[in-house]
Formats: sequence, structure tokens, C-alpha cells
Amino acid sequence: MRLADLYDGFLIDLDGVVWLGHDLLPGAASTLTGLMEEGKRVAFVTNSPRLTPGEHADVLRAGGVPVRDEQMVTAASTLIGMAVERLGAAPRVIAIGTDSFLAQVDMAGIVRLALDDWKQAEAVLVSGHIGFNYGELRAAAMAARNGALLAATGRDPTMPMPDGLWPGTGSVLAAIETAAEVKGFITGKPERRIFDAGLAAIGAATTGGGNDKPGEDDPKDGRDGGGVITDAQSGSPLRMAMIGDRLDTDVGGGQAAGVDGILVTGGGPAAEHPDITPDHVIESLAGLLNPQG
Repeated sequence: MRLADLYDGFLIDLDGVVWLGHDLLPGAASTLTGLMEEGKRVAFVTNSPRLTPGEHADVLRAGGVPVRDEQMVTAASTLIGMAVERLGAAPRVIAIGTDSFLAQVDMAGIVRLALDDWKQAEAVLVSGHIGFNYGELRAAAMAARNGALLAATGRDPTMPMPDGLWPGTGSVLAAIETAAEVKGFITGKPERRIFDAGLAAIGAATTGGGNDKPGEDDPKDGRDGGGVITDAQSGSPLRMAMIGDRLDTDVGGGQAAGVDGILVTGGGPAAEHPDITPDHVIESLAGLLNPQG
């Protein structure tokens, strides 16, 4: 019996699980290809705001993994969707992020303001990028103090890269929250919205359970509110798992959304969290296809 045999499909994190700095980890491409050839439902759920869903898919396809753009769900896409949903068409925002993130904002019809026009902002949309500077911090904090909605792709303080841990979106958001004295909220993991989007991408749906609310961006303890995962067309139950390298965002968030949580350790000691216990622990994605002892 292999671990993969216990499930109908998987939501899979990217950074630290599939790749480091967009270099695919050993065995990742063959494992992902094998899962999909076996008919497993696979979607990729990432808090990384650096690329568009299509650009993320391009990296995997270049590595030999036959994925479709629709299988990629990012915290950037859920953040942008939330802004349009809550504020209506063409909201005026201060947007902070990579060129790819800003291009997604523009494509959604959101009006991206100049930093000096922060008084007009209805929202501040935050994602990490290496060019984050004082001017962005000032405009974002001033807009949030002025009543603009403050929202970000995630709270991950770091992101794994080949040379170590780089500051992540959570570090940028923390700086803005400190300067604005305003608490923001997120739409990426561990929030329910992004897991529901990942399930929808592979034809699954959640019946029952609650939805996340702005400001409630901590993983819930237990799974009572997660609901039941079913095939969106037939209603048949599906056994799903979230695979990631973080207990708080990946495992805990997935469990709160009603799926099992599988922790990838990368060969190091398993991380600890007082309130979250993974359903399974593997060293790498290849552990899904290895026979269990």
C-alpha cells in the first residue's frame, strides 16, 4: 500500500515541496506525472504572489510536468477576486507586488493608484517583492489609516529559496500593519477561500462547513467546520489531502478546510506546532508513491 492509494486527489504547495526558487526538487516531476497518469486529481495551491497562474504552470511544464493553467491556484488570484467581490467593479487600490502581480491587478479591471494618491484608495493589496521600499510602506500605511481595506496574499514570514529563507509577504504585511496600526487579513493559506478554489479547480466541492471571515486568518483547530469533500457533478465523496512544508498554513489550513494534511520535511526534523498534527509525514513528494512499511 502506498500513501497515494489512500486518496483520490491532492492539493499541493509549490515552494519547498515541488521546487526551490523554481528549480524542481529531485523526484518531483516524476511523482507529479505519475499521480496524474494514475488519474489522481491534482491542483497546486501556493501563497507565492511572484508569478501568474500561467507562469507557474510554465515552470512545471518546462520541467516535464503536463499541467494546465487551470490547475494553478495562487494567493494573488484569490486576493484579487476578493477585492472585486467586496468592493465592486473597478475599485481604486494601492497595490504592492511583483510585475506579474500588478499585471493581474490591471487585468481584473482594478484601478491601480499612484502611491501619492493613497487618499483615494478603497483597499491596499499586498504581496511580497524584492523591490519593497519606504515609499510603498508609507502609501500603504497612510491608506490603511485612512480607512482603506488592508489585505494580503499571506502571512508566511519567509519563503524557501536555494540559499536559505528569504523574507516573505508576511514580513512586508507586518511592516505595514505596524506603521498603520491596522490589522490586515489574508486570502491565501491557511484561509478557507484558497482551499475552496483549489478544490474547485479539480472538480471537487465542499458541502457544509463555514467560510472564512475577514480578519480570521489563523488555522482552525480541528475539522468540524471543514465540511465534506465531494465530486462537484456526481456528489460522490472524495478523499483529498493538502501537501505542504508548513504546519500552520498548509497542514492546519487544509485540515480546517476538510482535507487531510501531509507534511513534507525535506529530510530535516518535522516542525512542531502545539495545535496541529499532520495526518502523514514524508520526506519528499516521492514518498507518496513509495510502499508504506
